[in-house]
Amino acid sequence: MPSNKSVSDARITQFINCRILRDHCLQREDLWVRDGKILDPEKLFFDEHGYADKCVDCEGSIIAPGFIDVQINGGYGIDFSQACDDAGSGVSLVAKKILEHGVTSFCPTLVTSPPHVYHKVLPQVKVHDGGAHGAGVLGFHLEGPFISLEKKGAHPEQFLRTFSSGGLRDLMETYGGLDSVAMVTLAPELDGSQSVIRDLCQKGITVSLGHSVANMSQAEEAVQHGASFITHLFNAMLPVSPTNDKSLFKDSFLIK
Repeated sequence: MPSNKSVSDARITQFINCRILRDHCLQREDLWVRDGKILDPEKLFFDEHGYADKCVDCEGSIIAPGFIDVQINGGYGIDFSQACDDAGSGVSLVAKKILEHGVTSFCPTLVTSPPHVYHKVLPQVKVHDGGAHGAGVLGFHLEGPFISLEKKGAHPEQFLRTFSSGGLRDLMETYGGLDSVAMVTLAPELDGSQSVIRDLCQKGITVSLGHSVANMSQAEEAVQHGASFITHLFNAMLPVSPTNDKSLFKDSFLIK
Protein backbone atom coordinates (compact mmCIF):
# COMPACT_ATOMS: atom_id res chain seq x y z
CA MET A 1 0.00 0.00 0.00
CA PRO A 2 1.26 3.53 -0.67
CA SER A 3 2.53 5.28 2.40
CA ASN A 4 1.05 8.73 1.77
CA LYS A 5 -2.44 8.56 0.31
CA SER A 6 -3.17 12.13 1.28
CA VAL A 7 -0.25 13.38 -0.80
CA SER A 8 0.35 10.81 -3.52
CA ASP A 9 -0.38 7.20 -4.38
CA ALA A 10 3.19 6.79 -5.63
CA ARG A 11 5.52 4.53 -3.70
CA ILE A 12 8.51 5.96 -1.82
CA THR A 13 12.00 4.48 -2.13
CA GLN A 14 14.71 5.08 0.46
CA PHE A 15 18.34 4.67 -0.64
CA ILE A 16 20.64 3.98 2.31
CA ASN A 17 24.40 3.60 2.70
CA CYS A 18 25.00 5.85 -0.30
CA ARG A 19 27.25 8.81 -1.09
CA ILE A 20 25.78 12.01 -2.55
CA LEU A 21 27.61 15.00 -4.02
CA ARG A 22 26.66 18.02 -1.95
CA ASP A 23 28.59 21.26 -1.34
CA HIS A 24 31.44 20.05 -3.57
CA CYS A 25 32.10 16.88 -1.61
CA LEU A 26 30.70 13.38 -1.26
CA GLN A 27 28.55 12.99 1.82
CA ARG A 28 26.98 9.90 3.29
CA GLU A 29 23.25 10.32 3.75
CA ASP A 30 20.00 8.65 2.80
CA LEU A 31 18.07 9.64 -0.30
CA TRP A 32 14.28 9.52 -0.52
CA VAL A 33 12.59 9.39 -3.93
CA ARG A 34 8.96 9.44 -5.07
CA ASP A 35 7.81 9.61 -8.69
CA GLY A 36 11.38 10.19 -9.80
CA LYS A 37 11.73 13.26 -7.58
CA ILE A 38 14.00 13.66 -4.56
CA LEU A 39 12.07 14.36 -1.37
CA ASP A 40 12.87 16.61 1.55
CA PRO A 41 13.06 14.07 4.41
CA GLU A 42 12.07 16.66 7.01
CA LYS A 43 8.81 17.43 5.22
CA LEU A 44 8.26 13.75 4.55
CA PHE A 45 8.62 12.79 8.20
CA PHE A 46 6.96 15.69 10.00
CA ASP A 47 4.39 17.00 7.50
CA GLU A 48 3.35 13.79 5.78
CA HIS A 49 4.27 11.26 8.46
CA GLY A 50 5.63 9.21 5.61
CA TYR A 51 7.88 6.20 5.47
CA ALA A 52 9.59 4.16 2.78
CA ASP A 53 7.75 1.47 0.85
CA LYS A 54 11.09 0.11 -0.36
CA CYS A 55 14.62 0.35 1.03
CA VAL A 56 17.69 -0.07 -1.21
CA ASP A 57 21.15 -0.62 0.27
CA CYS A 58 23.65 1.11 -2.04
CA GLU A 59 26.62 -0.49 -0.28
CA GLY A 60 28.64 2.72 -0.39
CA SER A 61 28.00 3.54 -4.04
CA ILE A 62 27.67 7.09 -5.34
CA ILE A 63 24.26 8.34 -6.45
CA ALA A 64 24.63 11.03 -9.13
CA PRO A 65 22.76 12.37 -12.18
CA GLY A 66 23.33 10.32 -15.31
CA PHE A 67 25.20 11.64 -18.33
CA ILE A 68 23.34 12.37 -21.59
CA ASP A 69 25.40 11.83 -24.75
CA VAL A 70 23.79 13.60 -27.70
CA GLN A 71 26.51 12.70 -30.21
CA ILE A 72 27.93 9.20 -30.22
CA ASN A 73 28.70 7.55 -33.54
CA GLY A 74 29.03 4.04 -32.15
CA GLY A 75 31.39 2.06 -29.99
CA TYR A 76 32.48 -1.43 -28.95
CA GLY A 77 32.91 -2.41 -32.59
CA ILE A 78 29.59 -0.89 -33.68
CA ASP A 79 29.29 1.90 -36.27
CA PHE A 80 25.80 3.39 -36.33
CA SER A 81 26.35 4.68 -39.90
CA GLN A 82 26.65 1.19 -41.34
CA ALA A 83 23.61 -0.15 -43.19
CA CYS A 84 22.83 -3.55 -41.71
CA ASP A 85 19.86 -5.75 -40.87
CA ASP A 86 20.46 -5.70 -37.10
CA ALA A 87 21.06 -2.01 -36.36
CA GLY A 88 18.81 -2.32 -33.31
CA SER A 89 21.09 -4.97 -31.81
CA GLY A 90 24.10 -2.72 -32.26
CA VAL A 91 22.38 0.19 -30.55
CA SER A 92 21.31 -2.11 -27.71
CA LEU A 93 24.89 -3.31 -27.20
CA VAL A 94 26.22 0.25 -27.01
CA ALA A 95 23.35 1.21 -24.69
CA LYS A 96 24.25 -1.59 -22.32
CA LYS A 97 27.97 -0.79 -22.32
CA ILE A 98 27.76 2.98 -21.85
CA LEU A 99 25.39 2.59 -18.90
CA GLU A 100 28.36 1.08 -17.05
CA HIS A 101 30.11 4.46 -17.47
CA GLY A 102 27.26 6.60 -16.17
CA VAL A 103 25.52 7.44 -19.47
CA THR A 104 21.80 6.99 -18.89
CA SER A 105 20.49 8.21 -22.27
CA PHE A 106 21.97 8.99 -25.67
CA CYS A 107 21.37 9.86 -29.32
CA PRO A 108 22.84 7.31 -31.75
CA THR A 109 24.50 9.57 -34.33
CA LEU A 110 24.80 9.01 -38.06
CA VAL A 111 27.39 11.00 -40.00
CA THR A 112 26.83 12.07 -43.61
CA SER A 113 25.72 8.97 -45.53
CA PRO A 114 23.95 8.05 -48.77
CA PRO A 115 20.13 7.87 -48.56
CA HIS A 116 19.98 4.07 -48.52
CA VAL A 117 21.84 4.02 -45.18
CA TYR A 118 19.27 6.27 -43.48
CA HIS A 119 16.40 4.34 -45.07
CA LYS A 120 17.86 1.09 -43.76
CA VAL A 121 18.93 2.13 -40.25
CA LEU A 122 16.39 4.67 -38.98
CA PRO A 123 13.29 2.40 -39.00
CA GLN A 124 15.09 -0.27 -36.95
CA VAL A 125 15.60 1.76 -33.76
CA LYS A 126 12.83 3.22 -31.62
CA VAL A 127 12.91 5.76 -28.81
CA HIS A 128 12.80 4.03 -25.40
CA ASP A 129 13.67 4.62 -21.75
CA GLY A 130 16.26 1.89 -21.44
CA GLY A 131 16.04 1.02 -17.76
CA ALA A 132 18.30 -1.42 -15.94
CA HIS A 133 19.36 -3.15 -19.16
CA GLY A 134 20.92 -0.11 -20.84
CA ALA A 135 20.85 3.61 -21.49
CA GLY A 136 17.71 5.08 -22.98
CA VAL A 137 17.57 6.03 -26.65
CA LEU A 138 16.40 9.62 -27.10
CA GLY A 139 16.26 9.34 -30.88
CA PHE A 140 18.78 9.64 -33.69
CA HIS A 141 21.11 12.58 -34.17
CA LEU A 142 21.57 13.06 -37.92
CA GLU A 143 24.80 14.99 -38.40
CA GLY A 144 24.63 15.93 -42.08
CA PRO A 145 24.50 15.58 -45.01
CA PHE A 146 23.23 19.20 -45.21
CA ILE A 147 26.50 20.79 -44.11
CA SER A 148 29.22 23.05 -45.52
CA LEU A 149 31.65 21.58 -48.04
CA GLU A 150 34.34 23.85 -46.63
CA LYS A 151 33.79 22.53 -43.08
CA LYS A 152 32.92 18.92 -43.87
CA GLY A 153 35.68 17.52 -41.67
CA ALA A 154 35.64 13.73 -41.85
CA HIS A 155 32.25 13.62 -43.58
CA PRO A 156 32.45 12.05 -47.08
CA GLU A 157 32.22 14.85 -49.63
CA GLN A 158 30.43 12.78 -52.26
CA PHE A 159 27.33 12.43 -50.05
CA LEU A 160 26.91 16.07 -49.01
CA ARG A 161 23.60 17.62 -50.06
CA THR A 162 21.90 20.99 -50.41
CA PHE A 163 18.24 21.90 -50.14
CA SER A 164 17.72 21.85 -53.89
CA SER A 165 14.22 20.36 -53.92
CA GLY A 166 12.54 22.73 -51.52
CA GLY A 167 13.68 21.90 -48.02
CA LEU A 168 11.44 19.36 -46.31
CA ARG A 169 11.26 17.32 -49.50
CA ASP A 170 15.07 17.05 -49.48
CA LEU A 171 14.94 15.78 -45.90
CA MET A 172 12.40 13.09 -46.69
CA GLU A 173 14.25 12.01 -49.83
CA THR A 174 17.46 11.68 -47.85
CA TYR A 175 16.30 10.31 -44.51
CA GLY A 176 13.15 8.49 -45.57
CA GLY A 177 11.34 9.48 -42.37
CA LEU A 178 11.75 11.48 -39.18
CA ASP A 179 9.80 9.43 -36.62
CA SER A 180 12.88 8.30 -34.68
CA VAL A 181 14.92 11.50 -35.13
CA ALA A 182 15.70 13.74 -32.14
CA MET A 183 18.30 16.12 -33.60
CA VAL A 184 19.60 17.28 -36.97
CA THR A 185 22.89 19.13 -37.46
CA LEU A 186 22.94 21.40 -40.50
CA ALA A 187 24.71 24.48 -41.86
CA PRO A 188 22.34 27.47 -41.71
CA GLU A 189 24.00 29.28 -44.63
CA LEU A 190 22.65 26.71 -47.13
CA ASP A 191 19.88 28.10 -49.32
CA GLY A 192 16.49 26.97 -48.04
CA SER A 193 17.81 26.03 -44.60
CA GLN A 194 15.64 28.49 -42.67
CA SER A 195 12.36 26.89 -43.75
CA VAL A 196 13.85 23.49 -42.93
CA ILE A 197 14.81 24.66 -39.45
CA ARG A 198 11.29 25.93 -38.87
CA ASP A 199 9.69 22.70 -40.13
CA LEU A 200 11.96 20.49 -38.02
CA CYS A 201 11.33 22.50 -34.87
CA GLN A 202 7.58 22.33 -35.44
CA LYS A 203 7.96 18.54 -35.47
CA GLY A 204 9.74 18.67 -32.10
CA ILE A 205 13.18 17.92 -33.55
CA THR A 206 16.14 19.87 -32.18
CA VAL A 207 18.12 21.75 -34.83
CA SER A 208 21.84 22.11 -34.20
CA LEU A 209 24.15 24.41 -36.16
CA GLY A 210 27.46 22.89 -37.14
CA HIS A 211 30.01 22.11 -39.87
CA SER A 212 29.25 25.63 -40.97
CA VAL A 213 30.74 28.86 -42.31
CA ALA A 214 27.61 30.85 -41.48
CA ASN A 215 27.97 34.54 -40.75
CA MET A 216 26.36 36.34 -37.85
CA SER A 217 23.20 37.27 -39.72
CA GLN A 218 22.61 33.72 -40.96
CA ALA A 219 23.16 32.30 -37.49
CA GLU A 220 20.79 34.78 -35.84
CA GLU A 221 18.12 34.02 -38.45
CA ALA A 222 18.51 30.31 -37.74
CA VAL A 223 17.99 30.91 -34.02
CA GLN A 224 14.92 33.01 -34.75
CA HIS A 225 13.50 30.05 -36.69
CA GLY A 226 14.13 27.70 -33.76
CA ALA A 227 17.72 26.43 -33.86
CA SER A 228 18.86 25.87 -30.28
CA PHE A 229 22.07 23.85 -30.31
CA ILE A 230 25.62 23.92 -31.68
CA THR A 231 27.61 20.89 -32.86
CA HIS A 232 31.42 21.01 -32.49
CA LEU A 233 31.55 24.44 -30.91
CA PHE A 234 34.87 26.11 -31.89
CA ASN A 235 36.09 22.87 -33.49
CA ALA A 236 37.53 23.86 -36.91
CA MET A 237 34.86 26.54 -37.35
CA LEU A 238 35.27 30.30 -37.49
CA PRO A 239 36.63 31.59 -34.15
CA VAL A 240 35.33 34.21 -31.77
CA SER A 241 36.83 37.51 -32.86
CA PRO A 242 35.64 41.11 -32.61
CA THR A 243 37.15 41.74 -36.05
CA ASN A 244 35.72 38.66 -37.74
CA ASP A 245 32.36 39.74 -39.11
CA LYS A 246 31.85 36.29 -40.57
CA SER A 247 32.10 34.48 -37.25
CA LEU A 248 29.04 32.44 -36.30
CA PHE A 249 30.24 32.49 -32.71
CA LYS A 250 30.94 36.14 -31.90
CA ASP A 251 30.56 37.08 -28.26
CA SER A 252 27.21 38.77 -28.93
CA PHE A 253 25.71 35.52 -30.27
CA LEU A 254 24.01 33.30 -27.71
CA ILE A 255 21.77 30.28 -28.20
CA LYS A 256 19.42 29.88 -25.25
